[in-house]
Amino acid sequence: MHYIRFLQTPKVHVDKATIVLRAVITVTTDLGETFYPEDVELVVNLSSPDIDNDIYLRRKVQWNEGARSLKVAIDLSRQDLEWPVCMHVSARNSRPGGFLPPICDVWSGSVNPVKGQFDSGRRVERRFLSLADRPLSLLEDAGDSIARHLWDGSQALVQHIDEVISLSNPDTLPLLEYTLLSATYRKLNVIELGCGVGTVGISLAQTVPDCDVILTDLPEAEGLVEANLARMRPAMASRAKFRSLDWLEPLPDTILSRNNHLIVVSECTYNVDTLDALVSTLSSLLVRSPKAIIVVSTKTRHESESAFFDIMRNSGFVSEGSMRLPLSGLPGYGYSDTATDVGLHIFSGREHRLSITPRTGSEEEVPTMADSRPSGSR
Repeated sequence: MHYIRFLQTPKVHVDKATIVLRAVITVTTDLGETFYPEDVELVVNLSSPDIDNDIYLRRKVQWNEGARSLKVAIDLSRQDLEWPVCMHVSARNSRPGGFLPPICDVWSGSVNPVKGQFDSGRRVERRFLSLADRPLSLLEDAGDSIARHLWDGSQALVQHIDEVISLSNPDTLPLLEYTLLSATYRKLNVIELGCGVGTVGISLAQTVPDCDVILTDLPEAEGLVEANLARMRPAMASRAKFRSLDWLEPLPDTILSRNNHLIVVSECTYNVDTLDALVSTLSSLLVRSPKAIIVVSTKTRHESESAFFDIMRNSGFVSEGSMRLPLSGLPGYGYSDTATDVGLHIFSGREHRLSITPRTGSEEEVPTMADSRPSGSR
């Protein structure tokens, strides 16, 4: 999967009677390690910034094999535009919908030189459409930094959850299916660790009625997550909020006292230096929420990430199953970019028990893998 990114966001340049809108784009992987390896025709639209997206001007540009960046320049001197406008760049013949397009398109912020706004700003927008036709709008930071960007693991998890909830994918893990489908008759409390831009948590709040989501990350992520929360279109009686959380610090009372059903960990295992702190935080959360399941989604970047699973096992967590989620399009070809799928892993604590099956509504205890372990084993 590749992403069209703005290395330089659109800016209006005026020289006497000449008005040119310039930008620099790239087509790269989520970590920006490698670039799209084939020729591809891109389409640049100048359109209204609203979701209806009235198109005023359209141009084709060519991304060539071996390129690392592409300059875009559109002469507006003799164009009749309605300001403000934004720049939308997509692969030709791409179609909206889903969370895993082979090449993910991008919308810039708006420019309006009539009112002195010549630069579109550093934040850009991604737009997706669920199987239930619910639009999801996410802001991320422009540029080639890996911070505050969309990552493949989160996109793959959101796509899978969308398929499970819409009953379009029968191939999933039983505990995840149970937790998501049981949300049709009970409130679902979710906490996401290392939420990044908020992809997974916001998607859940938009999809599942009566869903209460806490998005957590370091304080520097708050501004962007809050901006995405402001764009959220929650399902009936659902809500989401951000709370800063450092895994090296004790859990604040507002988080420690909360009973969660679902704990989401997406793309948080690549930094092996933080794994002990991450697992310690998960252990603390399960003290208050022993029936919660932990959903881990990660695209394998390097072999040392396997240490996470060793630490989880040694800390008493029970693996409840794993599966692979395929990524669309071409893989990258360099370090950290070659994986063609994302690992989805479900964990529970030793005290985890389920009492109601959503398929029958019957009162019964549903055994988990922890029940098959000999007494005293780890």
